[in-house]
Amino acid sequence: MTDTFIDIIRFVISFCHVMAASTWFAGSLISLNINNLIKIHQSFETIFSHFINWTNTIISTLVLTGVILILDSISSIDSKLYIFILILKLFLFIWIALILYINRYKSYYFNNPNIYNNFVKLLIQSKLIFPITVVIFLLSELLNIIRI
Repeated sequence: MTDTFIDIIRFVISFCHVMAASTWFAGSLISLNINNLIKIHQSFETIFSHFINWTNTIISTLVLTGVILILDSISSIDSKLYIFILILKLFLFIWIALILYINRYKSYYFNNPNIYNNFVKLLIQSKLIFPITVVIFLLSELLNIIRI
């Protein structure tokens, strides 16, 4: 009975994580071409504004479910490769979170041009979100293969 309940909880957490990740993937794909899509039809602007409003919820869901899934899987995996890929995946996720945070709350630092903030501006372009998301999805699949 206890194992069944734990399996159900794992399934629900995994389902929530996959749904949030899929929503994030679709939203970042739309945001990549939002200017062209708005020219085609105005409803894409409404869809994108709703997605922007939901990003904090999506990221919070990804973090919460991701931490639970990591803690659940890390206890049964002893592969150094698995841990390395997991750390790389977490680093990429933090990179996306920084891109979002810095682009939302641009500081005074970016208004003063210098060589350092030009380099940082290259690293925090919102166009990088989708390619990083794709890499995270591929790393997730690789982690699933290693776990088996």
